[in-house]
Amino acid sequence: MKISILILLLTALLVVQGRAQSTGTLKEAKLQITLITPIGTNGTNSINTINTVSFNILAGYHSAVRGFEFGGIANLNRDFVNGFQWAGIANYTGADVTGFQWAGISNVNLGNANAFQFAGISNVNIGSSQIFQGAGIVNYTMGSSNLIQAAGIVNYAEELNGAQFAGIVNFALRDVNGAQLAGIVNAGKSVRGLQAAGIVNATKYVHGAQIAGILNVAQKVEGLQLSVLNVADSVVSGVPIGVLSVVRNGFHEFEIGFSEGLNTTASLKLGVDRFYNIFAIGTQFLNDFRWGVGYGIGTHLVKNPDFRVNLEAISYQINEGTEWTNAYNGLQQLKLTFAGGQNEHVQFYAGPTFNLMVSDYVNKNGKIGSDFPPYSIWSTTNGNTNLRFWIGVNAGIRIH
Repeated sequence: MKISILILLLTALLVVQGRAQSTGTLKEAKLQITLITPIGTNGTNSINTINTVSFNILAGYHSAVRGFEFGGIANLNRDFVNGFQWAGIANYTGADVTGFQWAGISNVNLGNANAFQFAGISNVNIGSSQIFQGAGIVNYTMGSSNLIQAAGIVNYAEELNGAQFAGIVNFALRDVNGAQLAGIVNAGKSVRGLQAAGIVNATKYVHGAQIAGILNVAQKVEGLQLSVLNVADSVVSGVPIGVLSVVRNGFHEFEIGFSEGLNTTASLKLGVDRFYNIFAIGTQFLNDFRWGVGYGIGTHLVKNPDFRVNLEAISYQINEGTEWTNAYNGLQQLKLTFAGGQNEHVQFYAGPTFNLMVSDYVNKNGKIGSDFPPYSIWSTTNGNTNLRFWIGVNAGIRIH
C-alpha cells in the first residue's frame, strides 16, 4: 500500500510537470505499454500522445485515450478519454470522459462525464454527469447529474435531472427534476418529482411528493407530504398526511364542545382543509368522573365563509376516575358537524355523533366493560371485550 501511494505521488508530480510544459504536436499511438511514466513505449512524449490501447503496469500519464486503457494503480490523462478505463486505484482525466470508467478507489474528471462510472469509494466530476455514477461512498458532480447517481453514503449534484439513490444523504444545490431516495436525508432547493427518505426530506418547493419516516419540510407544497411530522409554509394544492402537520398558512382551529358522553371537550386542529389532525381532551362529570385523551383526523366537506360541514374520526382512551386506566377502554367517534356564524373567526356548531365503546375494563361490579356510555342501542361482549354503540349529539364553539 505504501508503494502504491508513493507511485501515485510521483505520478501526480508528473501531471503538474506535464501541465507546465508546452504540449507541442500531439501524436497518436495504436498501442502503448508503460511501467510508470516516462518508462514506457511513449517515453517522455507520453504527455503529447493520444493512445488507442494503453497499458499502464503501475501508472501512466498521457494526453488522451481513444479506445481502451488499463492501469494497475492509476490512469492519468491530461485531456479527454473516449472509451473504456480500468484502474486498480484511480482514473484521472483533465477534460471530458465518454464511455466507461472503473476504479478501485476513485474516478476524478475535470470535465463532463458522458459515461458509466463505477468506483469503490468516489466519483468526482467538475462538470456534469450524463449517464451513471455508482460509488461505494460518494458521488460528487459540480454540474448537473442528468440520469443516475447511486452511492453507499452521499450523492451531491448542483442540479439533478434524474435520480439519486444513497444510503445516507442525497443533496442537490439547485433544482431536482426526478427522484431522491435516501436512507436518512434528502435535500434540494426545488423538487419536481419525489423525495423519499428514512428520516428527513427538506426543500423550499415541492411539486410532487415528499415521503419520510419522521419529518418533511417545505416552504411551498403542491402535492403530497407523508410523514409522522410535516412542516410547510403553505400547501397550495395536495395534502400533508401525518400524525402532525403544521402549515403556517393552513388550517388552525380551537374547539370547545359538549355532548352526552364526554360532557366537556377541548380540541386543537392543525393541517389543511382537506386533511387535518385533531388533539383532544375531555371529561365526563354528570355521572361518575372520567376523563379521556384523544387523537383524530378530519376534513371539510363544505367550507364557505359563513357555513361549514366537517367529518371527523376521533379515538379516545377513557380513564376511570382520576388515574390512568391501563386496560384498553377506547371510545371511537365519527362526527358529522354543521357550523355557522357571521363572525369570521368564531362559529357555533352541532351535529350527530356515532359512538362505539370498546372496553376490556373490569368495572366495580366485576363486569367487563366501562359504564362510560350513558345508554346504548346495541351491546355485546366477546371474550374479555365489551362493545356498546349509541348515537349522540355534540355541539359547541369553534375559534379559528
